[in-house]
Amino acid sequence: MAKTVETIQPVERIRGRVRVPGSKSVTHRALMLAALARGESEILDALRAEDTELTARALEHLGVTVAWDDRRVLVHPPASRWEPSPEAIHLGNSGTSMRLLLGIAAAGKGDFVFDGTPRLRERPVGPVIDALRRLGVRAAYLGREGYPPVQLQSDGLTGGSVWVDARESSQFVSALVMAASAARSDVEVCWEGKAASLPYLHLTVEMMRRVGLRADWIGSNGIMVPGRQEVRGFRYRVEGDCSSASYFWAAAALTGGEVFTYPLTADALQGDCRFLAVLEAMGCTVVWEEEGVRVVGPERLRPVDLGMNDMPDMVPTLAVLAAFAPGTTRIRNVAHLRIKESDRIRAVAEELAKLAVPVDELPDGLVISGGGVKGAVVEAHDDHRIAMAFAVAGLKVPGISIAGAETVSKSFPKFWEVFRKLSHG
Repeated sequence: MAKTVETIQPVERIRGRVRVPGSKSVTHRALMLAALARGESEILDALRAEDTELTARALEHLGVTVAWDDRRVLVHPPASRWEPSPEAIHLGNSGTSMRLLLGIAAAGKGDFVFDGTPRLRERPVGPVIDALRRLGVRAAYLGREGYPPVQLQSDGLTGGSVWVDARESSQFVSALVMAASAARSDVEVCWEGKAASLPYLHLTVEMMRRVGLRADWIGSNGIMVPGRQEVRGFRYRVEGDCSSASYFWAAAALTGGEVFTYPLTADALQGDCRFLAVLEAMGCTVVWEEEGVRVVGPERLRPVDLGMNDMPDMVPTLAVLAAFAPGTTRIRNVAHLRIKESDRIRAVAEELAKLAVPVDELPDGLVISGGGVKGAVVEAHDDHRIAMAFAVAGLKVPGISIAGAETVSKSFPKFWEVFRKLSHG
Protein backbone atom coordinates (compact mmCIF):
# COMPACT_ATOMS: atom_id res chain seq x y z
CA MET A 1 0.00 0.00 0.00
CA ALA A 2 1.36 3.42 -0.99
CA LYS A 3 2.10 5.83 1.83
CA THR A 4 -0.47 8.61 2.03
CA VAL A 5 -0.35 11.99 3.75
CA GLU A 6 -3.30 13.47 5.62
CA THR A 7 -3.19 17.20 6.40
CA ILE A 8 -5.22 18.26 9.43
CA GLN A 9 -7.14 21.53 9.48
CA PRO A 10 -7.32 23.37 12.83
CA VAL A 11 -10.71 24.13 14.33
CA GLU A 12 -11.87 26.38 17.12
CA ARG A 13 -13.89 23.83 19.11
CA ILE A 14 -14.93 20.29 18.27
CA ARG A 15 -18.61 19.48 18.79
CA GLY A 16 -20.46 16.41 17.62
CA ARG A 17 -21.50 12.76 17.93
CA VAL A 18 -19.35 9.81 16.86
CA ARG A 19 -20.41 6.21 16.46
CA VAL A 20 -17.30 4.20 17.23
CA PRO A 21 -16.59 0.81 15.64
CA GLY A 22 -16.69 -2.46 17.54
CA SER A 23 -13.83 -3.25 19.89
CA LYS A 24 -10.81 -4.78 18.20
CA SER A 25 -9.79 -6.66 21.36
CA VAL A 26 -13.27 -8.09 21.86
CA THR A 27 -13.68 -9.01 18.18
CA HIS A 28 -10.39 -10.97 18.17
CA ARG A 29 -11.43 -12.96 21.22
CA ALA A 30 -15.00 -13.50 20.05
CA LEU A 31 -13.76 -14.96 16.76
CA MET A 32 -11.41 -17.33 18.54
CA LEU A 33 -13.92 -18.44 21.15
CA ALA A 34 -16.41 -19.09 18.34
CA ALA A 35 -13.79 -21.24 16.61
CA LEU A 36 -13.55 -23.36 19.79
CA ALA A 37 -17.34 -23.77 20.04
CA ARG A 38 -19.48 -26.56 18.60
CA GLY A 39 -21.84 -25.23 15.94
CA GLU A 40 -22.31 -21.84 14.39
CA SER A 41 -21.85 -18.60 16.34
CA GLU A 42 -23.11 -15.13 15.46
CA ILE A 43 -20.98 -12.13 16.44
CA LEU A 44 -22.77 -8.78 16.22
CA ASP A 45 -21.13 -5.35 15.76
CA ALA A 46 -17.80 -7.04 15.07
CA LEU A 47 -14.94 -4.84 13.91
CA ARG A 48 -13.95 -5.57 10.34
CA ALA A 49 -10.47 -4.11 10.02
CA GLU A 50 -7.03 -5.28 8.93
CA ASP A 51 -6.12 -7.00 12.20
CA THR A 52 -9.43 -8.77 12.77
CA GLU A 53 -9.50 -9.93 9.14
CA LEU A 54 -6.02 -11.41 9.68
CA THR A 55 -7.43 -13.36 12.62
CA ALA A 56 -10.42 -14.49 10.55
CA ARG A 57 -8.24 -15.63 7.64
CA ALA A 58 -5.96 -17.51 10.01
CA LEU A 59 -8.97 -19.34 11.44
CA GLU A 60 -10.03 -20.21 7.89
CA HIS A 61 -6.61 -21.85 7.44
CA LEU A 62 -7.58 -24.05 10.39
CA GLY A 63 -10.82 -25.06 8.66
CA VAL A 64 -13.17 -22.52 10.26
CA THR A 65 -15.80 -20.89 8.03
CA VAL A 66 -16.00 -17.12 8.62
CA ALA A 67 -18.67 -15.10 6.79
CA TRP A 68 -18.83 -11.31 7.20
CA ASP A 69 -22.04 -9.33 6.76
CA ASP A 70 -21.81 -5.62 7.54
CA ARG A 71 -21.06 -5.49 11.29
CA ARG A 72 -22.04 -9.14 11.79
CA VAL A 73 -19.94 -12.24 11.32
CA LEU A 74 -20.97 -15.91 11.30
CA VAL A 75 -18.37 -18.42 12.48
CA HIS A 76 -18.70 -22.17 11.86
CA PRO A 77 -15.92 -24.44 13.19
CA PRO A 78 -14.81 -27.58 11.35
CA ALA A 79 -16.02 -31.02 12.43
CA SER A 80 -12.62 -31.78 13.96
CA ARG A 81 -10.06 -29.40 15.43
CA TRP A 82 -8.16 -28.61 13.09
CA GLU A 83 -7.83 -29.15 9.34
CA PRO A 84 -4.28 -29.26 7.90
CA SER A 85 -2.79 -25.97 6.66
CA PRO A 86 -0.21 -26.66 3.94
CA GLU A 87 1.05 -23.06 3.85
CA ALA A 88 2.34 -20.64 6.46
CA ILE A 89 -0.35 -18.59 8.19
CA HIS A 90 0.60 -14.92 7.74
CA LEU A 91 -0.51 -12.50 10.45
CA GLY A 92 0.83 -9.18 9.17
CA ASN A 93 1.86 -7.03 12.14
CA SER A 94 -0.92 -8.18 14.44
CA GLY A 95 0.69 -9.20 17.71
CA THR A 96 -2.71 -10.00 19.21
CA SER A 97 -3.52 -12.39 16.38
CA MET A 98 -0.13 -14.10 16.62
CA ARG A 99 -0.09 -14.65 20.37
CA LEU A 100 -3.71 -15.67 20.82
CA LEU A 101 -3.78 -17.93 17.76
CA LEU A 102 -0.74 -19.88 18.93
CA GLY A 103 -2.88 -21.03 21.82
CA ILE A 104 -5.98 -21.66 19.71
CA ALA A 105 -4.02 -23.75 17.17
CA ALA A 106 -2.42 -25.75 19.97
CA ALA A 107 -5.87 -26.58 21.37
CA GLY A 108 -6.37 -28.96 18.43
CA LYS A 109 -4.33 -31.29 16.26
CA GLY A 110 -2.11 -30.29 13.38
CA ASP A 111 1.16 -28.93 12.08
CA PHE A 112 1.13 -25.16 11.54
CA VAL A 113 3.55 -22.33 10.76
CA PHE A 114 2.77 -18.78 11.91
CA ASP A 115 4.64 -15.83 10.41
CA GLY A 116 4.23 -12.11 9.76
CA THR A 117 5.91 -8.88 8.70
CA PRO A 118 9.51 -8.02 9.60
CA ARG A 119 8.17 -5.98 12.53
CA LEU A 120 6.07 -8.91 13.81
CA ARG A 121 9.23 -11.00 13.74
CA GLU A 122 10.64 -8.54 16.32
CA ARG A 123 7.70 -9.02 18.71
CA PRO A 124 8.23 -11.79 21.29
CA VAL A 125 6.22 -14.99 21.63
CA GLY A 126 8.67 -16.94 23.80
CA PRO A 127 6.59 -16.98 27.01
CA VAL A 128 3.54 -18.56 25.38
CA ILE A 129 5.65 -21.06 23.43
CA ASP A 130 7.50 -22.13 26.60
CA ALA A 131 4.15 -22.75 28.32
CA LEU A 132 2.69 -24.64 25.36
CA ARG A 133 5.72 -26.93 25.31
CA ARG A 134 5.09 -27.79 28.96
CA LEU A 135 1.53 -28.67 27.97
CA GLY A 136 2.69 -31.21 25.39
CA VAL A 137 3.06 -29.12 22.21
CA ARG A 138 6.11 -29.42 19.98
CA ALA A 139 7.29 -26.02 18.77
CA ALA A 140 10.26 -24.76 16.79
CA TYR A 141 11.47 -21.26 15.98
CA LEU A 142 12.26 -20.96 12.28
CA GLY A 143 14.38 -17.86 12.79
CA ARG A 144 15.37 -15.98 15.92
CA GLU A 145 14.83 -17.80 19.23
CA GLY A 146 11.72 -16.52 21.01
CA TYR A 147 10.21 -14.78 17.95
CA PRO A 148 8.16 -15.62 14.85
CA PRO A 149 8.13 -17.45 12.53
CA VAL A 150 7.08 -20.42 14.67
CA GLN A 151 6.15 -23.98 13.76
CA LEU A 152 3.66 -25.78 16.00
CA GLN A 153 3.01 -29.53 16.01
CA SER A 154 0.18 -30.28 18.36
CA ASP A 155 -1.91 -33.24 19.42
CA GLY A 156 -3.89 -31.06 21.81
CA LEU A 157 -2.99 -29.78 25.27
CA THR A 158 -2.32 -32.29 28.04
CA GLY A 159 -3.10 -30.18 31.11
CA GLY A 160 -1.12 -29.37 34.24
CA SER A 161 0.43 -26.25 35.78
CA VAL A 162 2.47 -23.63 33.94
CA TRP A 163 4.17 -20.39 34.90
CA VAL A 164 4.27 -17.58 32.36
CA ASP A 165 6.40 -14.45 32.13
CA ALA A 166 3.65 -11.91 31.44
CA ARG A 167 5.65 -8.73 32.07
CA GLU A 168 5.65 -7.86 28.37
CA SER A 169 2.07 -8.85 27.58
CA SER A 170 -0.99 -10.36 29.25
CA GLN A 171 -1.80 -11.82 25.83
CA PHE A 172 0.54 -14.72 26.63
CA VAL A 173 -1.79 -15.67 29.49
CA SER A 174 -4.99 -14.98 27.51
CA ALA A 175 -3.79 -17.35 24.78
CA LEU A 176 -3.26 -20.15 27.28
CA VAL A 177 -6.47 -19.57 29.22
CA MET A 178 -8.70 -19.73 26.14
CA ALA A 179 -6.91 -22.79 24.75
CA ALA A 180 -6.89 -24.56 28.11
CA SER A 181 -10.66 -24.96 28.00
CA ALA A 182 -10.07 -27.68 25.37
CA ALA A 183 -7.18 -29.41 27.19
CA ARG A 184 -7.43 -33.07 28.20
CA SER A 185 -7.30 -32.14 31.87
CA ASP A 186 -7.36 -29.02 34.04
CA VAL A 187 -4.78 -26.29 33.43
CA GLU A 188 -3.46 -23.87 36.03
CA VAL A 189 -1.80 -20.77 34.56
CA CYS A 190 0.18 -18.55 36.95
CA TRP A 191 2.53 -15.58 36.57
CA GLU A 192 4.86 -13.57 38.78
CA GLY A 193 4.45 -9.88 39.49
CA LYS A 194 2.03 -7.75 37.51
CA ALA A 195 1.08 -8.73 33.99
CA ALA A 196 1.27 -5.97 31.39
CA SER A 197 -2.15 -4.67 30.29
CA LEU A 198 -3.82 -6.76 33.00
CA PRO A 199 -7.37 -5.46 32.27
CA TYR A 200 -7.28 -7.34 28.97
CA LEU A 201 -6.76 -10.61 30.83
CA HIS A 202 -9.87 -9.80 32.87
CA LEU A 203 -11.58 -9.15 29.52
CA THR A 204 -10.62 -12.61 28.28
CA VAL A 205 -11.90 -14.37 31.39
CA GLU A 206 -15.18 -12.45 31.42
CA MET A 207 -15.81 -13.15 27.73
CA MET A 208 -15.21 -16.86 28.35
CA ARG A 209 -17.72 -16.75 31.18
CA ARG A 210 -20.31 -15.02 28.99
CA VAL A 211 -20.15 -17.71 26.31
CA GLY A 212 -20.31 -20.54 28.84
CA LEU A 213 -16.67 -21.45 29.59
CA ARG A 214 -15.18 -21.60 33.09
CA ALA A 215 -11.96 -19.87 34.07
CA ASP A 216 -11.51 -19.25 37.79
CA TRP A 217 -9.12 -16.76 39.34
CA ILE A 218 -6.62 -18.08 41.90
CA GLY A 219 -5.81 -15.00 43.90
CA SER A 220 -4.49 -12.18 41.68
CA ASN A 221 -1.77 -14.10 39.83
CA GLY A 222 -3.32 -17.32 38.64
CA ILE A 223 -6.25 -18.80 36.71
CA MET A 224 -7.56 -22.36 36.82
CA VAL A 225 -9.31 -23.60 33.68
CA PRO A 226 -11.17 -26.93 33.77
CA GLY A 227 -10.27 -29.11 30.80
CA ARG A 228 -12.51 -30.81 28.24
CA GLN A 229 -15.05 -27.98 28.27
CA GLU A 230 -17.47 -27.73 25.39
CA VAL A 231 -19.58 -24.73 24.51
CA ARG A 232 -22.29 -24.60 21.89
CA GLY A 233 -22.39 -21.90 19.26
CA PHE A 234 -23.36 -18.58 20.76
CA ARG A 235 -24.56 -15.07 19.93
CA TYR A 236 -22.28 -12.28 21.15
CA ARG A 237 -22.54 -8.51 20.75
CA VAL A 238 -19.21 -6.68 20.59
CA GLU A 239 -19.03 -3.48 22.63
CA GLY A 240 -17.82 -0.20 21.11
CA ASP A 241 -14.08 0.34 20.96
CA CYS A 242 -12.85 2.60 23.77
CA SER A 243 -9.42 2.85 22.13
CA SER A 244 -10.97 4.25 18.95
CA ALA A 245 -13.23 6.55 20.97
CA SER A 246 -10.23 7.97 22.82
CA TYR A 247 -9.10 10.06 19.86
CA PHE A 248 -12.42 11.88 19.80
CA TRP A 249 -12.38 12.31 23.57
CA ALA A 250 -8.92 13.82 23.14
CA ALA A 251 -10.21 16.12 20.39
CA ALA A 252 -12.78 17.51 22.82
CA ALA A 253 -10.16 17.80 25.55
CA LEU A 254 -7.70 19.67 23.36
CA THR A 255 -10.12 22.13 21.78
CA GLY A 256 -12.30 22.79 24.84
CA GLY A 257 -15.12 21.21 22.84
CA GLU A 258 -17.68 18.49 23.42
CA VAL A 259 -17.98 15.01 21.91
CA PHE A 260 -20.52 12.24 22.51
CA THR A 261 -19.27 8.75 21.59
CA TYR A 262 -21.52 5.68 21.32
CA PRO A 263 -22.35 2.79 21.68
CA LEU A 264 -20.43 2.59 24.96
CA THR A 265 -21.38 1.71 28.52
CA ALA A 266 -19.80 2.52 31.85
CA ASP A 267 -19.32 -1.22 32.52
CA ALA A 268 -17.35 -1.83 29.29
CA LEU A 269 -14.83 -4.65 29.64
CA GLN A 270 -11.94 -2.88 27.91
CA GLY A 271 -9.14 -1.43 29.99
CA ASP A 272 -8.76 1.59 27.71
CA CYS A 273 -12.10 2.97 28.93
CA ARG A 274 -10.14 3.93 32.06
CA PHE A 275 -8.58 6.69 29.96
CA LEU A 276 -11.66 8.74 30.80
CA ALA A 277 -10.36 9.01 34.38
CA VAL A 278 -7.08 10.36 33.01
CA LEU A 279 -8.98 12.99 31.05
CA GLU A 280 -10.85 13.99 34.20
CA ALA A 281 -7.51 14.41 35.97
CA MET A 282 -6.46 16.73 33.13
CA GLY A 283 -9.57 18.87 33.65
CA CYS A 284 -12.22 17.32 31.41
CA THR A 285 -15.84 16.67 32.36
CA VAL A 286 -17.07 13.13 31.68
CA VAL A 287 -20.78 12.30 31.68
CA TRP A 288 -22.17 8.81 31.04
CA GLU A 289 -25.55 8.69 29.31
CA GLU A 290 -27.80 5.84 28.23
CA GLU A 291 -26.12 5.14 24.89
CA GLY A 292 -22.61 6.41 25.42
CA VAL A 293 -20.33 8.95 27.05
CA ARG A 294 -19.95 12.71 26.66
CA VAL A 295 -16.56 14.39 27.14
CA VAL A 296 -16.28 18.16 27.56
CA GLY A 297 -12.85 19.72 27.36
CA PRO A 298 -11.50 22.32 29.80
CA GLU A 299 -10.29 25.81 28.99
CA ARG A 300 -6.80 24.65 29.94
CA LEU A 301 -5.39 21.14 30.24
CA ARG A 302 -3.51 20.08 33.37
CA PRO A 303 -0.33 17.94 33.36
CA VAL A 304 -0.37 14.53 35.07
CA ASP A 305 2.06 12.01 36.52
CA LEU A 306 0.81 8.49 35.82
CA GLY A 307 1.77 4.86 35.47
CA MET A 308 0.07 3.59 32.31
CA ASN A 309 0.82 -0.14 32.52
CA ASP A 310 -2.88 -1.05 32.45
CA MET A 311 -3.65 0.97 29.30
CA PRO A 312 -0.42 1.36 27.30
CA ASP A 313 -2.22 1.93 23.99
CA MET A 314 -3.44 5.24 25.38
CA VAL A 315 0.08 6.59 25.85
CA PRO A 316 0.39 8.24 22.40
CA THR A 317 -2.94 10.00 22.95
CA LEU A 318 -1.93 11.13 26.45
CA ALA A 319 1.46 12.29 25.16
CA VAL A 320 -0.16 14.49 22.51
CA LEU A 321 -2.46 16.09 25.09
CA ALA A 322 0.49 16.53 27.45
CA ALA A 323 2.25 18.59 24.78
CA PHE A 324 -0.49 21.23 25.20
CA ALA A 325 -0.73 21.07 29.00
CA PRO A 326 1.52 23.72 30.57
CA GLY A 327 3.89 22.02 32.99
CA THR A 328 5.52 18.60 33.16
CA THR A 329 3.72 15.33 32.43
CA ARG A 330 5.36 12.04 33.39
CA ILE A 331 4.28 8.75 31.83
CA ARG A 332 5.68 5.72 33.64
CA ASN A 333 5.79 1.91 33.68
CA VAL A 334 5.19 1.22 29.99
CA ALA A 335 8.46 -0.42 28.89
CA HIS A 336 6.41 -3.01 26.94
CA LEU A 337 5.36 -0.21 24.54
CA ARG A 338 8.68 -0.81 22.79
CA ILE A 339 7.38 -4.10 21.34
CA LYS A 340 4.12 -2.82 19.88
CA GLU A 341 3.49 -2.08 16.17
CA SER A 342 6.40 0.34 16.58
CA ASP A 343 8.69 1.19 19.46
CA ARG A 344 6.00 3.56 20.69
CA ILE A 345 8.10 5.24 23.34
CA ARG A 346 10.76 6.19 20.82
CA ALA A 347 8.26 6.99 18.05
CA VAL A 348 6.24 9.35 20.27
CA ALA A 349 9.42 11.07 21.49
CA GLU A 350 10.70 11.55 17.94
CA GLU A 351 7.45 12.98 16.65
CA LEU A 352 6.91 15.29 19.63
CA ALA A 353 10.44 16.63 19.07
CA LYS A 354 9.47 17.45 15.47
CA LEU A 355 6.62 19.53 16.90
CA ALA A 356 9.17 21.43 19.05
CA VAL A 357 7.89 19.82 22.27
CA PRO A 358 10.60 19.22 24.92
CA VAL A 359 10.53 15.49 25.68
CA ASP A 360 12.79 13.05 27.50
CA GLU A 361 12.66 9.39 26.49
CA LEU A 362 13.03 7.03 29.44
CA PRO A 363 13.48 3.24 29.35
CA ASP A 364 9.89 2.80 30.51
CA GLY A 365 8.18 6.08 29.66
CA LEU A 366 8.31 9.76 28.77
CA VAL A 367 8.68 13.14 30.43
CA ILE A 368 6.95 15.89 28.44
CA SER A 369 7.15 19.64 28.99
CA GLY A 370 3.93 21.02 27.59
CA GLY A 371 2.81 24.43 26.49
CA GLY A 372 4.16 25.11 23.01
CA VAL A 373 3.63 23.12 19.79
CA LYS A 374 4.62 23.89 16.19
CA GLY A 375 3.45 22.35 12.92
CA ALA A 376 5.40 19.59 11.15
CA VAL A 377 4.98 16.42 9.12
CA VAL A 378 4.50 13.54 11.57
CA GLU A 379 5.64 10.05 10.55
CA ALA A 380 3.15 7.36 11.59
CA HIS A 381 5.86 4.67 11.89
CA ASP A 382 3.40 2.21 10.33
CA ASP A 383 1.50 2.42 13.63
CA HIS A 384 -2.22 3.18 13.73
CA ARG A 385 -2.10 4.57 17.27
CA ILE A 386 0.63 7.09 16.37
CA ALA A 387 -1.30 8.26 13.29
CA MET A 388 -4.61 8.78 15.10
CA ALA A 389 -3.14 10.33 18.24
CA PHE A 390 -1.07 12.92 16.39
CA ALA A 391 -4.01 13.78 14.14
CA VAL A 392 -5.60 15.30 17.23
CA ALA A 393 -2.71 17.77 17.58
CA GLY A 394 -3.54 19.14 14.12
CA LEU A 395 -6.90 20.36 15.39
CA LYS A 396 -5.09 22.94 17.48
CA VAL A 397 -1.95 23.79 15.51
CA PRO A 398 -1.74 24.58 11.78
CA GLY A 399 0.71 22.77 9.56
CA ILE A 400 0.44 19.25 10.98
CA SER A 401 0.27 16.37 8.50
CA ILE A 402 0.36 12.62 9.06
CA ALA A 403 2.62 10.67 6.68
CA GLY A 404 1.55 7.03 6.49
CA ALA A 405 -2.07 7.88 7.24
CA GLU A 406 -3.27 4.62 5.66
CA THR A 407 -2.06 2.66 8.69
CA VAL A 408 -5.37 3.41 10.49
CA SER A 409 -6.87 0.52 8.49
CA LYS A 410 -5.36 -1.78 11.11
CA SER A 411 -8.09 -0.94 13.63
CA PHE A 412 -10.33 1.87 12.30
CA PRO A 413 -10.62 1.84 8.48
CA LYS A 414 -13.02 4.81 8.38
CA PHE A 415 -11.09 6.95 10.87
CA TRP A 416 -10.20 9.76 8.47
CA GLU A 417 -13.74 9.94 7.12
CA VAL A 418 -15.18 10.20 10.64
CA PHE A 419 -12.44 12.58 11.81
CA ARG A 420 -12.98 14.99 8.88
CA LYS A 421 -16.73 14.95 9.32
CA LEU A 422 -16.42 15.81 13.00
CA SER A 423 -13.75 18.48 12.58
CA HIS A 424 -15.52 20.13 9.65
CA GLY A 425 -18.88 20.19 11.42
